[in-house]
Parts: sequence; structure tokens; C-alpha cells
Amino acid sequence: MPASAKLVARAMVGSPIARPFGGCLFVGGMLLLLGFAFLGHLALWVLEPAARIGIFLTAALIGTVASLPLLALLRWLDRRERESLWLAIGAVVWGAVISTGLSAIFNALGFGFVAVSLEIVGGVDSELIGQLLAAALIAPPVEEAFKGLAVLVLFWFLRAEFDNVRDGIIYGALVGIGFNIAEYALYVMQGYAETGVAPFAQQFAGRFVFLGFNGHMLWSAICGAGVGFARQSREGCTRLGAPVAGYLAATFGHALNNSVGVFLLGIFVVLMGYDVERGLESIPPLALWGAAAAMNIVVQGVLYIALLVLLALSSRWERDVIRTYLADEVGISITPEEYAAIVNDRMFGALGSRGIPWRLALAQNELAFRKWHVAREGGNPATDSLVAAWRQDIATLRDEWLRSRQTR
Repeated sequence: MPASAKLVARAMVGSPIARPFGGCLFVGGMLLLLGFAFLGHLALWVLEPAARIGIFLTAALIGTVASLPLLALLRWLDRRERESLWLAIGAVVWGAVISTGLSAIFNALGFGFVAVSLEIVGGVDSELIGQLLAAALIAPPVEEAFKGLAVLVLFWFLRAEFDNVRDGIIYGALVGIGFNIAEYALYVMQGYAETGVAPFAQQFAGRFVFLGFNGHMLWSAICGAGVGFARQSREGCTRLGAPVAGYLAATFGHALNNSVGVFLLGIFVVLMGYDVERGLESIPPLALWGAAAAMNIVVQGVLYIALLVLLALSSRWERDVIRTYLADEVGISITPEEYAAIVNDRMFGALGSRGIPWRLALAQNELAFRKWHVAREGGNPATDSLVAAWRQDIATLRDEWLRSRQTR
């Protein structure tokens, strides 16, 4: 069986997609989501001339290139139990296409509701006030819901690929990166439509202030952490409450950014000596970047700390699982020297080599996590077909390594 087909088959183990009803539900649900997302994008694009579409594509390319360091960091964080590259790309595409398209529909409905409510209740007819209120009250819950939906889909349909808090953080962050790239391109295109000048630098300064390690990536990672915690936990209340808590924390951080954050950004810009009433286009990009960086640290500091703590705790959890479930494999699928190297994280401390020893260690880690999955669900690892498959892969890789050393 080709390596790619083998990975797909293993990802499907225990998945509802492998059953007829689950497969039909997945395909039907995805088609429905894609259809609604298409309508959302149609509303955004239908009246745009070709010149503006070129601006959008240019901005999307800039955003993608700017996100590469962050994507590399996420791949490194996923080093102990590497997920499929195609799955990672799919998460980014979900954020850029499905989440943005669905959010466009519900944001438009919400923005319209706020505008009508202001006019009816308070006799207020102010587009600016309506936009500020909608940005703080409508956009955060809508956008975090449709980004979080991607993590829930992965959690439900690809359970063999979803282990713990770290996986939730990584998948959530990938969706957030895709959303950020698309939103950056959309705002650049809209700025060009309004002024005739594409605000590449100004929008970049705010949305890629830490090369994308902010904003949508941060909020989606926190939301994903909640789903990951549910996957890792055995308690029913925690499994139900953790995703809700993650979503609420992400929504609150997003709302705080769109309200207090906007206010603080204006204050920082004024303190630098610039006139905010002339618009962001009048502010030098470097000054705007400095103001945005300061605002992110002040407003989102707690979420940054929480994310780092969760990553540290998840790293400890992964090492505990590997140490525990490979201990009885010493002499079978792992040598004492290999066990010591893996437990001490020496094989995965840096990006390093991708040779046979690294692939062997990765397969051994996969074996440990599979045994954890089986034990958690009350099964017997000794009779699990996927456990046996990983042991066979380890034996094959070891033979390949020994042959390569003998031919040197």
C-alpha cells in the first residue's frame, strides 16, 4: 500500500466517516457549508472589477508569505506526532474559504440588525457607531464559531489524528492563519476601492504585527485548546465544558480587541503625534506597527500567557504518554538507547534531520499515542490492529536503517 494511502487508512480508524451514515453525513455537511460559503463570497465579489481582484490576490500572496514562519513554528510544535501536511493545508484553506464566507453572511445580517436597532430604539442614524458596536458584539462570536467549527469537525471525524490540547491549538491556529490571510486581502481590496490606493503596508502592520502570531491565530488557538482539552479528558463535564470555555475565551479576546483595542490603538497613535482623523493611510506603517504591537501586548497579554502555559503543559503531557506507553516496548519495538533519547526529547528538540532515525522515533511515538487511544477507550492494545501496524513499521524502518549503515 502506498505511504499516502496507508496514512489515510490509519486516520480513518475509529472515524464516523468510515461508516456509510457517517460518510454521507460528512459529505453532505461539507457540501452544505461550501454552498453557503460560496454565497458569502459571491456577495463580497460579485460587484468587484478585475483590477480589485488583482489587488486581492496580491495581498493574499503577501499574507501567505508573511505567515510562513508561523506555519513553520506550528510544524515544529507538532514534531512528536506529526500530522499530515495535507490536513494542515486543509485547515488553513477552511479558515480562508469556509470560515470567511460563512462569517460574511452572518456578519452582514448582524451589522444590519445593529443599524436598524440603533435607528429604531435610539433614533441614532450613525454608520460609524453601528460599525463599532457590530465589530465588538457581532463579529467576534460569529467568526470564532465558524473557525471553531473546523476544529470540531476534525475532532469528531478524524479522532485518530486528534490527541490533546496541543493538537487543538495547532489546528485552531492553522484555521486562524487562513482566516487572517483572507481578511487581510479583503481589507486591502476594500481600502483600494474606497481611496484608489491599496493599503498593503497599513493593513499588514495591524494584522501581521508579530508575523501573524496575533489576532485570529491567537483566538482560534485558544478555542482549539478547549476542544483539545475535551479530547484529552475523561470526565464528562470537562469534555462538554472545555470547548465552550475555549470558545467564550476566544470570543471575549476578539471582542476586547475590537473595542478596547481599537480605542488603545488610537491613543497610542495620538501619543506618537499623528492625527487619527486623517485615517490609517496617513500614518507611517512603522509607527502603526509599533502602536499595534503595544496594543496587542496590553489587550491580549493574558491570552498570550495562557497559550504559552497550555503549550508547556501539553508538552509535558505528550512526554508522559510517550514514556508510559513505550516503557513496555523496550526490547520489542524500541531499544533502551532509543527510549532514553525519546524520553529526553533529544530526537525532537530541533528541526534537525529527517532521516531514518527521526522517522523511526516518530513511528515509535505514533505507537505510544495509539496505545493511549486504545487504553483510554477501554480496549486492549495487544489486540489492536493499528498498534500491530505501527510495530511492523518500526521493524521495517529498523531493518532499513541497519542495511543503510552496512552499505556505508
